Amino acid sequence: MIELPAHLHPMVVHFPIALFIMGLLFEVVSLLIKHEGIHKAAVYMYVAAALLTPFVVRTGIWEAEKLSLNHPLLDQHSQYAVRLMWFSLMSLPVLWFLNREFRKTLRWVFVILLLISSVLVSIAADKGGRMVYEYGVGVEE
Repeated sequence: MIELPAHLHPMVVHFPIALFIMGLLFEVVSLLIKHEGIHKAAVYMYVAAALLTPFVVRTGIWEAEKLSLNHPLLDQHSQYAVRLMWFSLMSLPVLWFLNREFRKTLRWVFVILLLISSVLVSIAADKGGRMVYEYGVGVEE
């Protein structure tokens, strides 16, 4: 079996956080200046973030199990992360279908998906950050 680094979750969690939020910012800019290339970049960011999210969620579960973590904020953090994971994964076929059949509708549906994903990832990140910085959960003594 492959030995994973002790704290893999904090090493990888920041990628989907940044990708979801930057995807939203890129999409807003693409709508304002009507630039198709920036829209495509936003779509690629969203897809990459959605595909990375299951791995990041799994690393969090591994770390919580390995360190025997138990904290009320951990439950909330996990719930939002899992909601984000399923929401973003289920949205990928919707985006693909809309892109093929209803291109004009795609832009506004995509903005809504980005907004929801950005809110979910922000809440999950806040809960995770509070666990570490306010309670020292997972921090070695």
